Amino acid sequence: MLDCAIIGAGLAGLVAAQHLADRGLKVVVLEARDRVGGRVENKTLSDGSYVELGGQWIGPGFDALLEIIDGLGLETIGLPAAGNLAIRLRGKSLSVPSSEDGRTLTPFEVSDLGQGLLRLRRLAKRLRDDPAWRKANDAWLGQDLRRWVSTNLRTEGAQRRFAEVYQAAFGAMPKGATLLGGLHQVNSGPDLESMLASNGGLHQKRVAGGMAAVADALAEKLGGVVRLGKEVVRVEHDDASARIILADGEVIEAKQVISTLPPRLAVALPHEPALPDWRAEAADKVSAGNVIKAFLIYERPFWRELGLSGQSSADEGAVRVTFDTTAGDSERGHLMGFFEGADAASLARRSSTLRERAFVDSVVRTFGEVARNPVTYIERDWASEKFTGGCHGAHFAPGVWTTQGPVLARPEGVLHWAGAEYASRFNGYLEGAVRSGREVAAAVARNLA
Repeated sequence: MLDCAIIGAGLAGLVAAQHLADRGLKVVVLEARDRVGGRVENKTLSDGSYVELGGQWIGPGFDALLEIIDGLGLETIGLPAAGNLAIRLRGKSLSVPSSEDGRTLTPFEVSDLGQGLLRLRRLAKRLRDDPAWRKANDAWLGQDLRRWVSTNLRTEGAQRRFAEVYQAAFGAMPKGATLLGGLHQVNSGPDLESMLASNGGLHQKRVAGGMAAVADALAEKLGGVVRLGKEVVRVEHDDASARIILADGEVIEAKQVISTLPPRLAVALPHEPALPDWRAEAADKVSAGNVIKAFLIYERPFWRELGLSGQSSADEGAVRVTFDTTAGDSERGHLMGFFEGADAASLARRSSTLRERAFVDSVVRTFGEVARNPVTYIERDWASEKFTGGCHGAHFAPGVWTTQGPVLARPEGVLHWAGAEYASRFNGYLEGAVRSGREVAAAVARNLA
């Protein structure tokens, strides 16, 4: 009998397996697909480059994931190129500088900028909603706008960054501009906080070779522990062990089980005895994310010639955000975007050709006719994947996470759950999957000690 059977060879399952194997425990990882990685997947293109169809970004605080990447001897890379952010709001296109001198803000400057913007937005709202307050503060509202900025944003970096984006949104700040005039612009123009959030926070990294390289390297270390094409169709369990029944009739016996299936797929898997009703009810409230990740491949990354980074944000269209994800030394340009939510649900019922057209139409409105003719269109509809059921991660309905989210990760006897949706920190992210896999494996190891 094995010490532990793990269902799913995504990052959570592979990390858990490595954690247990390093302690000399006998484990197996059962993966229904013909590949490892789960919601991490690469696709190789005809020119030898690749696109990442699933999770790829390494954000601030992803320490556990970075530790694994470093331990595997893999390298991280930054964004392909610098340049301005393209914004499309209310039919108007703007080019927002990512930073005038290329310097990123310190955490203190980011905090300073955020607090200043919060004050400005609150003042704009009060100006709009409270005529009596406006009248009583008429003289104060007539102060020089630059003076208000220098008083309320105390760091040079935050002041500079505010000026850059304000100019992109409203034009150059005229001499003698008043706080009152600035608040009127804030109420009638684009959301400065959204523009800054979209433009200023993407200091993420990626793995050279794609995030799938992490899953592949973990699986290679585990060797025969990982078994592909092994779909689990039933779990029978008691107080001491469990029997895992596979679609081909094989039975795996283990003292402990870790399931890395998302909540809805986890409870849909037949268990004997059945899982408690509360778990199914809680999982039903955790709807899977609905995202189609798509790529337009161009002969060259034309946006760089326009001084743009390829990152864009729009307030309408089927695809509202894009990123330059050109990999390695590829001469072609890879522009990635998402169909999300209602757009993804509606377009999923249509043809791939129609989705490509919708993506192209969206980027043409942002970048111009130069974006009209991509070489290739690639997509992954994660909601249609049988063994995934949605992406990026599950969406917790209001109040569900605080009342039942942590409980979903609670074990049922010898049964345990791990994955991005069960993580107490970085829930829904790659880092959450890694941390959850590690923490649950530690709990299993303690049970087996």
